[in-house]
Amino acid sequence: MKLIENATAEKLRGGFYTPEPIAEFILRWGINGSTDFDILEPSCGDGVFLEQLRDLKAKYNSITAIEFDEVEAKKADKIELENKQVINDDFHTYCNNTEKRFDLVVGNPPYIRFQFFDRNQQAEAGDIFIRAGLKYSKLTNAWVSFVVGSSLLLKDNGGKIGSFYQQRFCRFPLLCNCENSLHIFTIKSISFLLKS
Repeated sequence: MKLIENATAEKLRGGFYTPEPIAEFILRWGINGSTDFDILEPSCGDGVFLEQLRDLKAKYNSITAIEFDEVEAKKADKIELENKQVINDDFHTYCNNTEKRFDLVVGNPPYIRFQFFDRNQQAEAGDIFIRAGLKYSKLTNAWVSFVVGSSLLLKDNGGKIGSFYQQRFCRFPLLCNCENSLHIFTIKSISFLLKS
């Protein structure tokens, strides 16, 4: 087991950034001609999805971006977009406390081992699994709780999740039990989840 004192700062926060062409592809797939989506980016980093949304000149209703790291959240907040809210918080806490629901969730979740979470993050992630009717273990990586939490924040009438994952994480037997109407497909290391 890797010890926390031996992990790099990047590893501890799970920050691995999405290449611009992948962010653009996920947004194009997700928006697909819609003009009134409420969009969530649960781990926005420095804002690559926000930049691509701006550059695409896509129409949408609102964009909410969550980022745990204060420095990265400030960078993302400088990107000019209408109806944008950047929230400097842990996604697990946001997920468990918001009543807002979204048509589209996009992003690249962090890859943080359970043992690197602080106690509050562990408890919040566990609460997400309880709400989803799933079992949470000390082997669960943060990206899983981000995907499960994101699925809970989709609107009841359907929604989409487009996320970028490292190839070795593209195994979803856990999510297949998350919700009967959650459909998952993967192209290389980009996964798409549809709630119908």
